[in-house]
Amino acid sequence: MAPTVISIQGSATLRSPAERAVLTLEVASWGKEQKVASNDVVNTVTQLQTRLDESCPRLSNGDISPEAPISFYSIASLSTSYGDEMDKDGISTGQKVYRANTTIEIHFRDFLLLGKMVVYFSDINFVSLQGITWKLTDEKQAALEEQARTDALRHAIQRANNYAEVIGRTQVTPVKIQDSQQHLYFEGRVMQAAYRKTSSESFGIGIGIDFEPQVMEVKANLEVEFHAE
Repeated sequence: MAPTVISIQGSATLRSPAERAVLTLEVASWGKEQKVASNDVVNTVTQLQTRLDESCPRLSNGDISPEAPISFYSIASLSTSYGDEMDKDGISTGQKVYRANTTIEIHFRDFLLLGKMVVYFSDINFVSLQGITWKLTDEKQAALEEQARTDALRHAIQRANNYAEVIGRTQVTPVKIQDSQQHLYFEGRVMQAAYRKTSSESFGIGIGIDFEPQVMEVKANLEVEFHAE
């Protein structure tokens, strides 16, 4: 008797709390003189960089310590632009307004420090918080993707065996496995917005936001073809 072909989709979902948080800041100033706007941004970035460096102790080779609460930060190049100044009725006054801005991305290992720094940054002139992106480390994401693929195949095999049992076949052999791309999702809880006193005053902030890391989902799907005999 010819084998029965069973085509099955196997799927798996794994969840893990985020291990890193990337906070994005914009530093921007407007004014009637480009030099003034640019100086506002440069001076503010210098102030922020001094604060960040306190949380980024470095090794003898200059690399940030793997134990540092901030694993990495980057500062984009200064950008400038200008446009017409408008009055309250939207009519040009004939004068120019200059804008200078840059963005800073800060990668946090320590979410307690993240909460403190969010409050600190929110009180600084010319700084706006653009949002937080939650991430897994590259190593953890790769491990979850591999495990998700394995679990998806097990799921497909179990489903194929269930079908084979119903139709009276006893041996199920996978003959084709089509791997599809894994996907990373976010789930549910983002943060607790309660303010609280912190236990450490080392950064001179004193109050922080208690962030709860997002739960990350890694999903895998496989198309598997079986011969049931």
